[in-house]
Amino acid sequence: MKRSLFSLYDWYVLVSNTFNLFISLVISITLTTQTSAQLLDPGTDNPEIQVEKVSNPEALINVFLDCRGCREGFIKSEIGFVKFVRDMADAEVHLIITNRRTASGGTQYQLTFLGYQSYADMDQNLTYTSFDSDTYDEERNGLLKHVKLGFIPYLSKNDALNDFELEYTGDLRGIPIDTEDKWNNWIFEIGSNGSINGEENQKTLVIENRINIRHTTETWKFRLWFNNNYRRRTFTTRDSLNNKTYDEFITERQYIYGQLVYSLSEHWSVGTYFGGRSSTRENIDLSYGIAPTVEYSFYPYREFARREVTLRYGINPQKVFYTEKTIYGRTEETLFEQELNFNMDYTKPWGSLKASMEGTTYLHDLSKNRFNVEFELSMRIIRGLSIFVNSEYSIINNQLSLSAGGVTDKEAIANTRQQATSYSYRISAGFEISFGSIYDSVVNTRF
Repeated sequence: MKRSLFSLYDWYVLVSNTFNLFISLVISITLTTQTSAQLLDPGTDNPEIQVEKVSNPEALINVFLDCRGCREGFIKSEIGFVKFVRDMADAEVHLIITNRRTASGGTQYQLTFLGYQSYADMDQNLTYTSFDSDTYDEERNGLLKHVKLGFIPYLSKNDALNDFELEYTGDLRGIPIDTEDKWNNWIFEIGSNGSINGEENQKTLVIENRINIRHTTETWKFRLWFNNNYRRRTFTTRDSLNNKTYDEFITERQYIYGQLVYSLSEHWSVGTYFGGRSSTRENIDLSYGIAPTVEYSFYPYREFARREVTLRYGINPQKVFYTEKTIYGRTEETLFEQELNFNMDYTKPWGSLKASMEGTTYLHDLSKNRFNVEFELSMRIIRGLSIFVNSEYSIINNQLSLSAGGVTDKEAIANTRQQATSYSYRISAGFEISFGSIYDSVVNTRF
């Protein structure tokens, strides 16, 4: 027992001395590095702070960054002339950043600056669009530049602008008046990917191919997608005599889907959906059709980044060929399906709200229908407390393609055959409580 206690004490002394030596070494290296940096650049007191230095800390503004899909850590680490806070209640400026994909494959960022307290009358909006060919670094630096420019009007109310210099790096004289686009706004994308994973008793092979064609103008919008997905799963089982049995399940799904839309006004659009598909899981050998559609937007389409409420209606005639005879005794049939869709999307300082409702029914039998509702809420209740709810529920009465042969137990477990159901649902919810320092500007990526 004494030897054991003495051994623990020895370990304690060894660890303690090693830790003290390590701290001393780190301090020594740090002081040496700072001294060397000042000798190499004697005009800089602190070599880590060379850009956007503000002499008067009181000139800074408190900013709450409400970032959805942007480079939050990068923005905070690169902007040193504002103070980022954790809660909107402490902010003088609330910056909301949202983004959407553009027709050319790039990303359009909407930056909304909302002023509070002494800046209550100062709201503004900026837009930054990246190109599909931009690298990750080019895109995040372009967004960062627009974020910095957006803070200028607020800093102009105090002394912070004394430490800024504004320089235009372009040359308008070198920009041609008319730029010819040899592709005429047409974008083509081709891709393929595969994966293999497994263990001793099972393995999975997945291959996916896709083609995407887009053409967008202020008046017309055209989309065409093609996707082919092949999945093979193999399971190995052993009986009581250790004899191996192999079960192989293959599912294949492919579709081609198109969209053509014409803009009538700020609130009305007309067009059509068209396409075809096949699915071994859904017992569909081939299905194709076209759906004339009309849509009304309750707000002008240009306001999509902050608020969007639309109502869409369409009728979809389609021809369907089934792989096996269905539970209704059909091997093929012509169907007319109508669809009504309501979509709502709001982005506000307190959070975001998204909701959609979609109902479909077959005209030959209105009892064959489906209703789907989705809801997503992210909300800041009070300082330091926020909640989120995400849910989806479907009432299903339109499974016309179910096979008359039914589903085996193995197919049900592997989920390779669609089963009869009258509903489906998904829900997630949670909350977050945060307290402590109001500031959140420091970014440390170590470990």
